Amino acid sequence: MSLSAESPIVPFYLLYPLAAAIVYSLGSIFIKRALKEGATMDQSFHLTNLILGVLFLPLLFLEKETINWAESWKVILMGASFFVGTWLTFVGLKRGDVSLVTPIMGTKVVFVAIALVAIMDRSPSMALWIASLLTAVGILVMGWGDIKGGKALFFTIFITLCAAALFGICDVLVSWWSADFGAMTFLALGALGVTLGTVVMWICQGRPSLSVPRPGRLWAWGGGVCIGIQAIAMGLSLSFIDDATGINVIYASRGLWVIVLVVVLGSWLGNREHKKQGLAFLWRVAGTVLLTSAVVIAVLDRMNAQ
Repeated sequence: MSLSAESPIVPFYLLYPLAAAIVYSLGSIFIKRALKEGATMDQSFHLTNLILGVLFLPLLFLEKETINWAESWKVILMGASFFVGTWLTFVGLKRGDVSLVTPIMGTKVVFVAIALVAIMDRSPSMALWIASLLTAVGILVMGWGDIKGGKALFFTIFITLCAAALFGICDVLVSWWSADFGAMTFLALGALGVTLGTVVMWICQGRPSLSVPRPGRLWAWGGGVCIGIQAIAMGLSLSFIDDATGINVIYASRGLWVIVLVVVLGSWLGNREHKKQGLAFLWRVAGTVLLTSAVVIAVLDRMNAQ
């Protein structure tokens, strides 16, 4: 359907994943700063998951549909995927630079496109396939400087790719199952499941202290709140808009936003990756150009689809 004179220049719903991408980028920088200031990975991980459950809880009271409790296993499966994906993301942030890990997470859009075909037997448009593949190439370009310099941190890249795959599958499951179950309840219970999982892990770890050292406390809380807010924006977008691939191409722009934030606000946020990485950082900037191109293609495709 072509755009009419009254149609918006950009599909309004794409603003939600765009805002989520910016907030996620800021949150990842906060978490990296918290780890630098003495917070352990476990502390930051558990705190973020606890905040996630609290922020999603109000959605339970906004539910207007009848809940299909017989399919609660779907909520459990989605929540488990999100929990493991989040854990792997924190491992990646601990081991690697935020300006590398966050853009690599952008490969999630490729996994979403593949999962749509494999799970739902639905193929995205050719333009979105091109945008997805362009996103993947952009990710490879971002890591090229590290590979050339012998500092690729292959473990970090592998772990982050695994996290992206899990999040991609999780997004497709939300898009597929949430509306029939009761979208608000599906999202809220999934988040509460993640919180329950973190409590179980914390107990199994011997209930270590969750008190973050004072220098990193504000950063850890700020990062957790940002991650929770962007998760709500993405969850609602995927639940009510039938465009998982398009939403995730826009969301992949977090690779661009984290570079921008590191360059513009890095000194204030205590992040100097753009100064210490040299040529490797320039490769990451080049990768963001490809990511941005993918976002433009996705937006144009969505505009033409209206």
